[in-house]
Amino acid sequence: MKVGIVCEGRLAGEDAQVLEHFARRIVPQATVKAFPQGTKPELFAKAGDVAKSLFDTGHDRVVIVWDILPRWEKPDGEAQDLLDLQPSLVNAGVDTHPCLYKVAIHKELEAWLLADGAALSAVLSRPAHPVTIKDNKNAETEGNAKKKLEKLFELHNMPFGPQPSQGSYQPKLAAVRIAEKVPANFGQLGKLKSFRHFGRALTAPC
Repeated sequence: MKVGIVCEGRLAGEDAQVLEHFARRIVPQATVKAFPQGTKPELFAKAGDVAKSLFDTGHDRVVIVWDILPRWEKPDGEAQDLLDLQPSLVNAGVDTHPCLYKVAIHKELEAWLLADGAALSAVLSRPAHPVTIKDNKNAETEGNAKKKLEKLFELHNMPFGPQPSQGSYQPKLAAVRIAEKVPANFGQLGKLKSFRHFGRALTAPC
């Protein structure tokens, strides 16, 4: 099976890295590649044409993934995002394709990285500075999950490097490291509604 993930961000960015990593764990038999399109407005404008191109070039399944936040001056919520995305899909003729899936992350990708305490503990711990982070059962309701992640890295890493920047959260480096430490059963992350939706999008018959 060949899976294309159309998402926000840039090539080799944290969105593409994390989504590819989790998708390959969920469907290890599949060939998975992410196709980041920039900001959410850019993603919504291009998603239909990109999805059509992927189907035309042999992809069996296409999953469009985006963050609920930021809102880009739109009313709050997944329902509005789906309305905003729909014209692009209709114009490209893929809106009713049975193997096209849409997954909104509540409220942003960093919520998935905040969920499992064991994964965060493994990344933040050092031999002389063991760290224990509890599971975040409310990760999907975090108003600014990325900011909370940044604060965790500053709290536990800042004193241990000669330069302050060494302790800061650097998404392109740290995001996939956290993802890699999530346990085989996905731990607390596997309980998040949006992550379960992502899993169904990769495994549901179509």
